[in-house]
Amino acid sequence: MSPSPSGALATPERNVRALLHDRNYLCIWGVGGLTGIVRWLQLLVMGVYTFETTGSPLLVSLIPILWMAPLALCGPLVGVYADRVNRRTFLLVGLALIFGLSVTMATIAFSGALTFLHVAVAAALSGLFWATDMPVRRRFMGDLAGDSLSTAMSLDSATGNATRMAGPFLGGIMLQLFNMTGVFILSSVLFAACFLLVLTIRSPGRRETGTRAPAFLSDLLAGIRFVSSDANLRRIFAVTIIFNLFGFPFTSMVPVLGRAQLDLSAVLVGLLSSMEGLGAFLGATMVAIFARPAYFQLIYVGGTTAYLCMLGYLSVLTFVAGGPLHSFLATSATLVVIGTCSACFAAMQSTLTYLGAPPALRSRVLGVLTLCIGTGPLGFFNIGIMAEAFGVPTALGVSALEGLLVLGVLWAFGGRRESGSKTETVAQFPGQTSVSAR
Repeated sequence: MSPSPSGALATPERNVRALLHDRNYLCIWGVGGLTGIVRWLQLLVMGVYTFETTGSPLLVSLIPILWMAPLALCGPLVGVYADRVNRRTFLLVGLALIFGLSVTMATIAFSGALTFLHVAVAAALSGLFWATDMPVRRRFMGDLAGDSLSTAMSLDSATGNATRMAGPFLGGIMLQLFNMTGVFILSSVLFAACFLLVLTIRSPGRRETGTRAPAFLSDLLAGIRFVSSDANLRRIFAVTIIFNLFGFPFTSMVPVLGRAQLDLSAVLVGLLSSMEGLGAFLGATMVAIFARPAYFQLIYVGGTTAYLCMLGYLSVLTFVAGGPLHSFLATSATLVVIGTCSACFAAMQSTLTYLGAPPALRSRVLGVLTLCIGTGPLGFFNIGIMAEAFGVPTALGVSALEGLLVLGVLWAFGGRRESGSKTETVAQFPGQTSVSAR
């Protein structure tokens, strides 16, 4: 069932109850939760493993670069193809392939032959699977949600943020107790569970555009042209790029911060990393329950701004915090606040994009969003280079300042749009007036 414009903005409290009684939604929601645990578990473990074996912050930042590169390279094409095929089948194939990769990595680790090169290749191949999440799984979720769209996206974001808490903590424990072998065995088990969940879904995910063969280039360009012509989507995607270039890449430095700056064990590094996930879970839960359409843009842009400000504070804190215990507690508290801010960004990113695109173009527009998210590797490379040359605290501070500067420029000039180019309301940034062209 496709959400109607009015239905998509129904009362969140009522929609939560409806979603929790929908077996199909629960299955696809569960897939997001389980794969999210694996994602953040592996990112933390791969970062710690890389730093312990190479001692290089730059190589640590290379892991998320390889992980995210397929978002930019393949995300839009996946979005085009997802409009043409059965999304349930698409998910099943992807889960089968990523399960095979995890089994292979577990075998290599168990044999004692694991090297940084293996980890780097696994990160790149895993990124191919994650490139399908936005245009396939989340689009599938939007189709299943019906009139509960914004609530469904917020609940999914809350779950994803909870996995950012559970994944790193579980990863730290698995790495310390069972080494890399245990990490990849657990990943295999969770991916197998996801495969079974998708098998139980009996829902749409069918072809929507007839039987003609996919016209990849023309359909991809159609999605890009639509985004380029829509002032509201341009601003949404511009904020996404800023967040992924100057904000989110700091997460790659948390293992370095924990090991080099605070001298923590693998378990405590995992616990430290999970603090951002804890804040994100709390923030996304509040957004799911209390957010109203009139404040969607404010939540989105305000959360991004606060995120960058708190990243700057984390930089200062890293310079001045006292002994190990105080540093750990203060850093943990700061990461909780940063996570809360990131939840505002993440929940509204999918919701605003889905609502801003017509049904026939949604997968393609979400594919373009994936392309914007795929700019993240440039941010990871930027912060990795700075951390290698000047240290982690300086890298965090400079990245935050860069992001705030670019966001300020966007805020100042992003409200300009061609008069009379739209016939519907164009949502503005906070402080700007919404204008309806008649």
